[in-house]
Amino acid sequence: MDWNDLKYVIAIAEYGTLKAASSHLNVNSTTVWRRIQQLEKKLSAQLFIVSRKGYQLTETGQSVLENAKRIESLADCILIESDLKHQKVQGLIRITAPSTMAAITLPQWIKEFREDYPDVQFEILEASQLLDIEHREADIAIRASHGAPQALIARKMRDVTLSVYASQLFLDANGIEASMPLSQMKHLYAIDFVQMDNLAIQWYKNQFKHNPKSIYCNSISTALNAALNDQGIALLPTDDSHNLVELFRLDKKYNSSLWILANKDLRNTARIKAFWDFLIKKIDSYVVQG
Repeated sequence: MDWNDLKYVIAIAEYGTLKAASSHLNVNSTTVWRRIQQLEKKLSAQLFIVSRKGYQLTETGQSVLENAKRIESLADCILIESDLKHQKVQGLIRITAPSTMAAITLPQWIKEFREDYPDVQFEILEASQLLDIEHREADIAIRASHGAPQALIARKMRDVTLSVYASQLFLDANGIEASMPLSQMKHLYAIDFVQMDNLAIQWYKNQFKHNPKSIYCNSISTALNAALNDQGIALLPTDDSHNLVELFRLDKKYNSSLWILANKDLRNTARIKAFWDFLIKKIDSYVVQG
């Protein structure tokens, strides 16, 4: 079987039409259609069904696509490893991450990475807003979400659980026991969020909407530091609690995951590949420690 035939399957599956696939592959639509017909004949199976929504994969087509992507990934790895041996790893990497990781963890990791690759420079961007990886506003992102976009290379770091916390000094000053139910926390000062919105924050805002507010902030790290400075209860990732007291853990339906993401077009770039592989090793260690 010709590997190039599988490229046409991937292109049509991703872009949905002959015209879009042919534009991506820089060939004409007739060539795309002919190569798919040839492959279907070789396999004695139909790979696509044409509908008003475009080209839809059959069950066989889905199986072929999954294997084609694995072959594509292996081929890219061979090329990338070759590039790393023959190219100098240098240039700028723009990485965006949650504020605590951007401020503390990443600088430590980058120091270690640059001991082996001193010609790589970094731009660290705290994720106060979601930078568009697909359009290369950043090269690599570490991001909390419920899933990863299919258009990006993604590696799951860990699951993220969420809890309501407060400092022991704040609890003592308000006569609160850690075992007190949520219904009895309605008079406490709460650290609230602005310009942040997900299911967990919606739950938190609704649960404590009548509580007096001490601080409004737009980042988890600010909320954490406010709680550490005895300013009230706060919604925080469970693993980032530090010396705070956990008052209530949210149901798992509010959990998210921490992902490392990169643009597929950058995976054959020596510096991105080198740092990605380094991050995967550090992340495995980070998960164990968490």
